[in-house]
Amino acid sequence: MASRASKKVSYVLIGLLSLFVLFSFFPLLIMVLTSFKSKMDVSLGVFHLPNAIQWDNYSRAFETVVPFAWNSILIAVCAVAGVLVASSLAAYAFARYKFPGREILYYLVIALMMVPTVLVLIPMFKLVAALGMLNSYAVVILPQIAGGCIIAVFLLRSFFAGLPEDLFESFRIDGAKELRILRSLVLPLSKPILGTIAVLNFHSSWNDYIWPLVTINDKALKPIVTGIMSFSNDYATDYGPMMAAYVLASVPLILVISFAMKYFVDGLTSGAVKA
Repeated sequence: MASRASKKVSYVLIGLLSLFVLFSFFPLLIMVLTSFKSKMDVSLGVFHLPNAIQWDNYSRAFETVVPFAWNSILIAVCAVAGVLVASSLAAYAFARYKFPGREILYYLVIALMMVPTVLVLIPMFKLVAALGMLNSYAVVILPQIAGGCIIAVFLLRSFFAGLPEDLFESFRIDGAKELRILRSLVLPLSKPILGTIAVLNFHSSWNDYIWPLVTINDKALKPIVTGIMSFSNDYATDYGPMMAAYVLASVPLILVISFAMKYFVDGLTSGAVKA
């Protein structure tokens, strides 16, 4: 009787989880459906099926988003590379070096995770404006690196600190300096956690909306998320091509996550084991 009751509970939980999964994919379904609609079909309602599939929406969207997509790729790749380099050096120093104030400095860095991004939006804007960085790639890339390094340092420091000391001693006996140890020993062993950090930061950079919106007015420099807003003006929004543009904009992110999923899962698992 107990086993039957537990099976029933399991089936109920599976059913509820499946229902939640369907609800989570519902906005994506509406987006794809709307991307094939004409203006008349859109006006008939969200659940109205298109009378005729508008393939022209995707051709218009593709022509519009390609320049913005290259901007987003450049920004995301530079941001991810900057986060990986800066956080690796910082985390190695926190994990393997002993210097006065190390723990205090580390906890000050970690404390930044508790500061909401919206809270520092205005001070950051005044800072980059004073530095003359508005309407440039740097105004988007550098804050992404600074923000991404916080969680990256937290994850890498724990991972680096858990590596066996014997490995480091064997390299030092052979005369290796610290940078060589980091490059030849620590980073190859840290590929899973580095992959996790890369995926998280690529996703964050690609989907960033508010900061590029307030700092970049030059259309030639806009990333894809803000560039798609060109389908909207003060009087109307062309939802069909806009939703098609959002579908196209999600393709690079899906590809990156698909190829990096192995490293992402391995990194989460290794982080849990180290913890």
